Amino acid sequence: MHGTLPDEVQFLTSLENFGLVGGPLHGTIPEGIGNLVNLKNINFMENRLSGTVPESLSKLINLEYVTFSINENLTGDLDFLCPLENMINMSADCGGADLKVTCSCCDSCCAATEHECCVVKSLPWADIGECFTTLPPELRIEGNP
Repeated sequence: MHGTLPDEVQFLTSLENFGLVGGPLHGTIPEGIGNLVNLKNINFMENRLSGTVPESLSKLINLEYVTFSINENLTGDLDFLCPLENMINMSADCGGADLKVTCSCCDSCCAATEHECCVVKSLPWADIGECFTTLPPELRIEGNP
C-alpha cells in the first residue's frame, strides 16, 4: 500500500496487526482507525505521516505495541494512550532538538530528523539511554526498510 490511509480502514474491525513501515504513507491518520477494536499492534515507523494522532485510538483497549517513530510531520500529545492497560511498548518522535510530539509513557523517543531513537524506560531488550539509528529514506533499498 502506498499513498494515504483511506477512511475505509475503519471497516477492518478484525485486524489485529497494522503495520506499514518505510515510507509508503503520507497524509493524516483517519479518525476511524479507532474503530479497529481488535487491534493489538500499530507500526507506522518511517513514513511521511502528518497531523495529530487521533484520540480515537484511546478506545482500542487491546493495544500492546504502538510505533509512530520517524514521521517528521506528526505532532501532538500522545498521553491519551498512557492509560491503556495492555500497552507493552510505545515509540514516537518525542526526542531530539525538533520536538513535535510529547509522550510521557513512551518507552523510546526518536528524533525524526536525525533518524535516531533512544530508550527512555527500562526494556527487556535495551537499557535506558541506549540509542539506535534508523536508515534515512534516501539510503533505503526499495522494499527493504
